Amino acid sequence: MLSQDDRDFIRGNRPEGLDVKISEGGPSHLKINSFLLKQDIDTFGLAGKIWQSAYTLQALFDPEMQSTLEPNYIIPEEYYKHHISNNNATEKKKFRILELGAGTGYVGIAMAQHLNPSCQVYITDLEQVVPLIQQNVDKYQQEGTAEIKVDRLHWGNKQDVKRVLLSNNEKFDLVVVSDCVYFPELFEMLLETLLDVCDVTTQVVIGYKCRSLEKEVGFWQDYFGRYFEYEPVRRVVPQDHYDEWLGAEEQLFVFHGKKRVDQNIKPADDTFTTLLFCSMGNN
Repeated sequence: MLSQDDRDFIRGNRPEGLDVKISEGGPSHLKINSFLLKQDIDTFGLAGKIWQSAYTLQALFDPEMQSTLEPNYIIPEEYYKHHISNNNATEKKKFRILELGAGTGYVGIAMAQHLNPSCQVYITDLEQVVPLIQQNVDKYQQEGTAEIKVDRLHWGNKQDVKRVLLSNNEKFDLVVVSDCVYFPELFEMLLETLLDVCDVTTQVVIGYKCRSLEKEVGFWQDYFGRYFEYEPVRRVVPQDHYDEWLGAEEQLFVFHGKKRVDQNIKPADDTFTTLLFCSMGNN
């Protein structure tokens, strides 16, 4: 008999009729150096593929991109390797990052390579996926960069959340989610975990590609948007009078937000639908 964990793994990663191929790298317009992480769809299903949002989030945290982004330096500049004071990295307050539903671990690994040892990156997913993440981390983790920790975090599992928070000792400064909004039956568990790991100072970044608007819009208006304020990250190039949402070329969004204070929780939220209509008007 399958355990609940196994059933949840199948529900989230092995939909009926699964037919996807491994990624061959990020799009050229992002101007990133894609990592050749191990992908294994046969074993890990959807979690075994690098999805489009991962490459866009890699660009979001690339120091070379910061002058063209609004907001920029979501991770403060002092935590990047190139920063002039990085020799004192071990003396800084730790900047702690949590990735949920990491799959191959691409986003967390890419972020860590830009950051100095004052950062800690916790890369998490279901227990069945942890070996894939660990294998990729073992291959790509570099000295002199952010510390990476790999752990199981099953959305909606209070014990997992408590363990990860205790191992962190303090709150997380940033939570990252990449291409995890697709099955409505998982929305409540994802929101529950976000509420558990965030306080009102925690930044949240979500990379999202719309694949089935009818199924996915509910996450934004009935779940996430009720409890979090958010906006799209924009690319701004003044000399070209160029201003659009990061990810527009791939028809995806990168959202940046924070948890609402209790008295501002909404019965429903129209942020996403408003943004969607605006994007349609700009095409």
